[in-house]
Amino acid sequence: MNKVWMFEVLDYHKRLIPLSTLPLLLLLIVGVTLLVYTTGGIKYVYSHSMYVPIVLSGLIFGWKGGLLAGMLGGLALGPMMPIDVAANEMQATKNWLYRTGFFTLIGFLSGLVSDGARSYIHYLKWLSEQDSESGLPNRLALFRRLTELSHEKKNGDVLFLVVISFENGVELKSSFGYGVIVEAVIQMDKKLRRRLQAQEVYRTGTEQLTLLIKEDERKLNAVLYGLAEDLNEPFQYKNIYVHLDTRMGCVELNELDESSETYLQRAEAALVVAQEKVQDSVIYSPDILSAARENVTLLGELKSALSSGQVSMHYQPKIHIPSSEVHSVEALMRWNHPTRGNIPPGAFIPRAEQSTLINRITEFALDQAMQQQLAWQAAGIHLPIAVNVSTRNLLQPGFSDKVREMLDHYGLKGETLELEVTEGALMLDMQRTLDELMRLDDLKIIISIDDFGTGYSSLQYLHRLPISLLKIDQCFVRRLPGDAGAAHILEAAITLAHKMGIQAIAEGVETLEVYDFLSGLGCDLAQGYLMSKPLPADEYTRWYQQCNGRYACWGGL
Repeated sequence: MNKVWMFEVLDYHKRLIPLSTLPLLLLLIVGVTLLVYTTGGIKYVYSHSMYVPIVLSGLIFGWKGGLLAGMLGGLALGPMMPIDVAANEMQATKNWLYRTGFFTLIGFLSGLVSDGARSYIHYLKWLSEQDSESGLPNRLALFRRLTELSHEKKNGDVLFLVVISFENGVELKSSFGYGVIVEAVIQMDKKLRRRLQAQEVYRTGTEQLTLLIKEDERKLNAVLYGLAEDLNEPFQYKNIYVHLDTRMGCVELNELDESSETYLQRAEAALVVAQEKVQDSVIYSPDILSAARENVTLLGELKSALSSGQVSMHYQPKIHIPSSEVHSVEALMRWNHPTRGNIPPGAFIPRAEQSTLINRITEFALDQAMQQQLAWQAAGIHLPIAVNVSTRNLLQPGFSDKVREMLDHYGLKGETLELEVTEGALMLDMQRTLDELMRLDDLKIIISIDDFGTGYSSLQYLHRLPISLLKIDQCFVRRLPGDAGAAHILEAAITLAHKMGIQAIAEGVETLEVYDFLSGLGCDLAQGYLMSKPLPADEYTRWYQQCNGRYACWGGL
């Protein structure tokens, strides 16, 4: 390891070291010559000291330097150097010629060793900065290049780092094998160089390319748009045209006064936002990284928050409009952080839904709801409690079995529990979702479709689902009654629900005017701040008991 380090130092300072060591090596040759002469001549062992400057010359200057040093050392201890200074006995010609030849050979061999080691180090360095599959420079090469650029003058050019991710890489590999990714990288590289006139392209991940481009800041968006168009063109793999989904994150390199890793981190942070917002490209801004850190930090703290009592469930009633009675209640999660205060669900639930944590969160919500159901039953309150269910939950093997086990554990019937499933979740894997919902329906659990009207469910599947409630999203409800379009959508959704033999519920009801309008449309249920905001369990119990389970006692009707 130390030998490799020595050769790396020699190679790194390959210009400075020879210039500074040349006088020293010459002095060593002269010094050894004087040492041999003053100690009595060649017959004493001091002549072997000449190997030091010869070997050093070979190591520093290569085989040519070693060869020259060997010849100089041989001549210095050659015809003018006596065997015995005191007796003035001179050497035979063949003796000093043989010694010179041996010195020259040693210098040549040491130089060959040095040149070979240096070449091997160059190869290892090249190999460490090269992607062997595509032939493109890799992440290490990018970092080295950014370090070089930090020492160069930009001459007014604005540099940008652009990270490109292959979004459907897993799908492509599962369909065609790993070779399709390598081919995609190679063809994308050609497209990028053609579009950007051969600016620098690096492969910084299995399914990620990174560009270094010089561009006018005012034209950057146009350049990124052009890149997106090129990258979205299909590429050919084994005579098949294949589509590649890409997203881009971009960051300006400004004065390059920070580490190379920092700039790549920022570009990748912008890439994450592009992925989340389903945009072709996003340009980095400081708030992106702070938001990303906030999300990751919150997720890191969430598991312990669930077990330490920071997270609790609040409950909001659903009112049966014709009778004004409380029909059921929805359990909504609240996080009271010890330093951040109240964290709204929108700050952590959407991100948690993209992670495996959502299974833990849903299990926590179900457990809390079932415990509360037992407490309310003991107090004479018998209401189904609704819990929101994520896409990942329905696709998790054994989810319905887990729900059944929890119901059995608490001794509850299925009809005491309602599961709200978002409309968009239904379409990710319709058959698996349908199978899981059918198992839940067999347990007599109430199933409702949440946020209806905002997703992309197909009516051809809707009638097959074992649902009891259609929950119309609040984005339509809040536009009532003045927005004719929203009113038509509400009316159509209510009619559809009734035709299917299920009830319609409108969420986000905040005014009596909207409540009355929904009643006129024949809507079955209403939920919103007009009746009650989400309340902690104890407060909800008092609210329910004070109004005797009817919204009318609060003067709303």
